Amino acid sequence: MNSFTTALLALTLVAFGWHRMLSYLRYLQQEGYSNARFIRWIGSNRAFDTRGTGVLAIVYLLVFIISSGALEASLVLAGCALLWFIGYRIEPNPTTSGKIRVAMTVRAKKIAWVGQFLFTIITLAPALLICRECHSSNPAYQSLLLSGIVGVQLVPFFLIIANLLLWPFEAKLQRHFQKEAEDRLQEIAPITIGITGSYGKTGAKAALGELLTQCLGPTFWPTQGINTVMGITRAIRERLSPFHRFAVIEMGAYHIGSIKRLCDFTPPRAALVTSVGIMHLERFGSAENVYLAKSELAQAVPADGILVCNGDSPNARRMAVEHPRKTTLLYGLLPEAGHLDTYASDLVFSEEGTSFTLHWKQHTIRAITPLLGRPALLNALGAFTMACALGADPHYAAACLANLVPIDNRLVYDKHPKVSYLRDAYNSNPIGFASALEVLKQIPAKRRILMTPGMIELGTAQYEENKQAGALAAQIADLVFIVGNTNRSALTEGLRSKGYAEENIYLFDTRDEAFAYIARHGMEGDLVLLENDLGDLHEGKVRF
Repeated sequence: MNSFTTALLALTLVAFGWHRMLSYLRYLQQEGYSNARFIRWIGSNRAFDTRGTGVLAIVYLLVFIISSGALEASLVLAGCALLWFIGYRIEPNPTTSGKIRVAMTVRAKKIAWVGQFLFTIITLAPALLICRECHSSNPAYQSLLLSGIVGVQLVPFFLIIANLLLWPFEAKLQRHFQKEAEDRLQEIAPITIGITGSYGKTGAKAALGELLTQCLGPTFWPTQGINTVMGITRAIRERLSPFHRFAVIEMGAYHIGSIKRLCDFTPPRAALVTSVGIMHLERFGSAENVYLAKSELAQAVPADGILVCNGDSPNARRMAVEHPRKTTLLYGLLPEAGHLDTYASDLVFSEEGTSFTLHWKQHTIRAITPLLGRPALLNALGAFTMACALGADPHYAAACLANLVPIDNRLVYDKHPKVSYLRDAYNSNPIGFASALEVLKQIPAKRRILMTPGMIELGTAQYEENKQAGALAAQIADLVFIVGNTNRSALTEGLRSKGYAEENIYLFDTRDEAFAYIARHGMEGDLVLLENDLGDLHEGKVRF
């Protein structure tokens, strides 16, 4: 019986350790496998195991106190049952739940397996050594329980060690794949257009890809928000074909030098800069650093190339002045702020999209697009300007704007018989937040509801920007649902500064709670703006 109970405890610890391994791996993966950011996340959230550790500690103390062998075995069996219940009944499965589930890629599997090996060695080795030297069951129980406590607490650090151990092999594999992608790109030699910006990159990429395909020829672009070397590498290896005439590459900046590395990998003949603002200010430290990071794309364009910048963004306009190319064009919605080669006027937002007057050099064209909001329209204008600079007929390109499809969760209107939604949940920034509220105001509804956790990664400006967003929302939304604690105080202060009624402010810990409330209390004619949706890393404190 003692041997069976000991073996069952060992098996339970290994199984519980695997569940913990995947739970922490989900967050390491969301941090881009960066050990430093993962450690900061653990520290700031105090994301240490309490449930499994608590069960093991209580059972250990009881076993230590009680000397009855039968009762000891019963206590250990009860502890095993509790660990199974916690890991596989109470807590969600990280591979099937959460806003961002753990993706068991080859890299993720390797890290998890090595981490689990380390966990198993640390957890089981002490008990096995004691069992060899002592035939008493108490030391085996106690050793397993103690080493289990240590092992469970160290799970995130086993992942970090596994990540470090595997990095040389991962780096070698990445270099091999990147070389294949570089060779393929050089062989096919499409005209490459790089896109960067503090926001709007993905929307502009999709719009430009569609316009070039319809106006000038087959175009390749990585889908969704893929903007890193390895993400682009995979897309090129899997999808770039000899018939592609153009390649549109979204370039994300995670630090100064990020975009330069991408430009060395996929040398651009043209560049589109959608904005240079304070998004990710926390990551870069200053607005000037953001500008320097984004400028790497403009500098990589050859002298006889094309540079298209958003003239409404002061630093994007500055980039056009400081790094001009043979063809340098500006687009925007504010011609009064300075010269624009392309701009739109007479904007009207409706359930069907946006209608406007398009001005391109000497041409004036009435146009429509299914896209909603000023940021999305700016993306369309940037794509139109680049397409024309590459040789597209402006009237045909303007007509093609009607075929653009909104990107999921970027101000998409979903009409339903009872409660309709404006989904702008991919991310948020001050300009996008204000534009989404503008659309919320213009679309007919009986009640307008804002549901938001606020904006993040704005550094020292985050509190004030969220406060201003709350003040603006107070003038438009009939009800405001604030999700999570991240920006709760800033948003509520902004609402109250405009005399917003307290009874119209609803506080929810999670997005699911807010949706459940809407399901119960939503009324016919309600329109809900879903503005931003924080990932698992930010929505709230994580408890294990």
